[in-house]
Amino acid sequence: MKVNSVERVWLFLMLLMWSVFASANSHMKVVFINPGYATDNDSGDFWPNVNHFMVAAANDLNIDLVSLHAERNHILMKKLVSDAIALKPDYLILVNEKQMLPQMLEQLVGTDIKVFLLLNKFSRSQQASLPDNIKSKVIGCLSPNNKEVGEQLAEALIKRAGELKKEQLTMYALLGDYNTPAAEERRFGLQRALKKHPHVSLIDSTVANWSESKAYKKIYGVLSKHPADIIWSANDAMAFGAIAAVNKLKQSDKVIIGGINWDVHDKGYTTNVSFGGHVTLGAKALLMLHDNHLYPEKAGAMSQQLAIFESSDSLARAPFGKLLREQEFEQIDFSRFSVSSQQPLEFNLQNLVNTLH
Repeated sequence: MKVNSVERVWLFLMLLMWSVFASANSHMKVVFINPGYATDNDSGDFWPNVNHFMVAAANDLNIDLVSLHAERNHILMKKLVSDAIALKPDYLILVNEKQMLPQMLEQLVGTDIKVFLLLNKFSRSQQASLPDNIKSKVIGCLSPNNKEVGEQLAEALIKRAGELKKEQLTMYALLGDYNTPAAEERRFGLQRALKKHPHVSLIDSTVANWSESKAYKKIYGVLSKHPADIIWSANDAMAFGAIAAVNKLKQSDKVIIGGINWDVHDKGYTTNVSFGGHVTLGAKALLMLHDNHLYPEKAGAMSQQLAIFESSDSLARAPFGKLLREQEFEQIDFSRFSVSSQQPLEFNLQNLVNTLH
């Protein structure tokens, strides 16, 4: 049977309408329960910046993103799950802060919402003890190598402390918290490094709950009585608190201080060493969900540990720091990292910087 020109036009229009309809139906809705604050605070600007990167990625990928903030309150974080359920998202991104993940997942049993874990995945004990009907809610996870960065930070600080020209070195460690997997893994990495350097003595370690002000008080108290050569900090906010204490005690030329996050600080404090990059992983999580949702035949593994951390000596540090200071998150073209791109880029800091408009 021959198809005349009118029928061809009609068929073309029908296909076009179907394509638009299919595209509209494929629009994703994602809710992210952010364990931190929406703006800069005493625990630094890591979690606000995680959110900024995610918003920029969501705009590039046509994702409807809603962020709910727990403000470092793990009880509130658990309660926010019911708010997330009411929004009826396709996907819910959760962080296993203070190991609250099981209580959050229990609320999702019976819903169609798929869960993706960001930065802090299941602990080993949770993985072993949780029933399958709860674990099955999780379709993927993305985390950095926190053990490795804890070790790398210690190694870099010990190397830098060679400037002090001492045969024996003393170290003080500021830990994040007692339960969050990232905090435990970074501490493990620190301990692994110390075993390789018997000339470095860990004189004390304490939890400062990721807080600049708490770190200041703890370091001011301990250094008033017991000098230290190195301060290892599980995040930059605590490192900034340590720097403030060292400056107050007029010991800045005697102590090497480092942290993790690449936070941009407005008080002029500069760590001797910092490792960062994982602040971008929320954006990478959205890329993974987007590609798996729309292009499952091309999408990569849905559970990944990404080697994202780089030191403050990295070539990407300066342009990345400028991006953070000037809040230029929308300048990154995240669509170039999707499998839908003609030549998808590998997700790393240098490529992110290279895509700046």
